[in-house]
Amino acid sequence: MSENDNRLGVLQRELYFPTLIYFKDLDDAVPLNDGLKAGINGLREEDKVGLHRSNVKQAGAWHSQDDLNHRPQFGPLVEAVEHCAQQVFDDLQYDSDFVAGIDNMWANVSPRHAFNRMHIHPGVIWSGVYYVQSPESSGRIYFTDPRIQAQILRPRISKEGRDQALNWSEVYFEPLAGRIILFPAWLVHEVEPNLSQLEGDEGLRISISFNLVQRPKSTGGA
Repeated sequence: MSENDNRLGVLQRELYFPTLIYFKDLDDAVPLNDGLKAGINGLREEDKVGLHRSNVKQAGAWHSQDDLNHRPQFGPLVEAVEHCAQQVFDDLQYDSDFVAGIDNMWANVSPRHAFNRMHIHPGVIWSGVYYVQSPESSGRIYFTDPRIQAQILRPRISKEGRDQALNWSEVYFEPLAGRIILFPAWLVHEVEPNLSQLEGDEGLRISISFNLVQRPKSTGGA
């Protein structure tokens, strides 16, 4: 009997076009985050207005310039992010003549009620976020099923089925300090409002976002 004969009459399942999200919790995050907060506070003093992107400035959100990957005080995070991204590229068996490199990087500071609107990151292949400070209830990042057609009619799903990721139309990640999250740049995402009850600087959600590209290995990813 051939291998194909063993499958006769058996329902088969194969997965195609997966949406991949990777994350990693750094083991040296406390001293790293202390240095990053100092660097971000310095930038806020220099540029109190900041940029307006997906952040809602009316709620007090602040967005830095997007050149943090070229500033020495953020070098340790750049190294950690590129190492993590290279692990993703290796896992997906991307062309080994190219390495992961950060195209741009910026900080987000979100006080109470601040959030980020739904958006994508065009012009790059992967994007990500690193959490520097994230008090309880400071707002999760969530990703939406990119298949627009799948939202036209949603099936009724059992309680047990709702526990299976294959049936989800949204997925949420807690903003844990020291965590790097990597996702395809085309994946629609949004950040919930910061509802932390802590006052002052302790209640801020502080994150650093970045975009990733492939660079020829001869350049060293720089």
